[in-house]
Amino acid sequence: MKRMMLLPMAAAAALLLSAAPPARAQVAEATSLTAQAIKELTDYPALGTRHTAYKTPDDFTKHWGADAGQIKKATAILQDALGKARSGNASKMAIDQLEMAVRYGSATLHKEARLSAQGALWYLCKGGGADANKEACEKAPKFGSYVAP
Repeated sequence: MKRMMLLPMAAAAALLLSAAPPARAQVAEATSLTAQAIKELTDYPALGTRHTAYKTPDDFTKHWGADAGQIKKATAILQDALGKARSGNASKMAIDQLEMAVRYGSATLHKEARLSAQGALWYLCKGGGADANKEACEKAPKFGSYVAP
């Protein structure tokens, strides 16, 4: 009788242990996607206006944060990050910040979307995303018109 009780408990424990690595991978991917969206939404350093910057003389297509195309691209990235964070059981605060960033991005408010994405990145890194993705947590852009505290 006791053996019959232990079998379902052992199966449940094995299921929980096998589900943990994919969840961490989802949170790590959400962390990197959020950092990428922050980079897309960040204004040209210290200008705070719409601006085209050239990385090399033959690159005339680089646009920065306030460009409408960049906002749409970053909003799509944030939407993907939100899905990954939900499926990876990220913290509620990180998911709330990502939802807010997506709403701001949909309304083409790039500065507010970036601030919310930076808050989400902080919560994702605090919740364990920094272990697998240390570079995304440390190297997210912190310049532009507004910097999250």
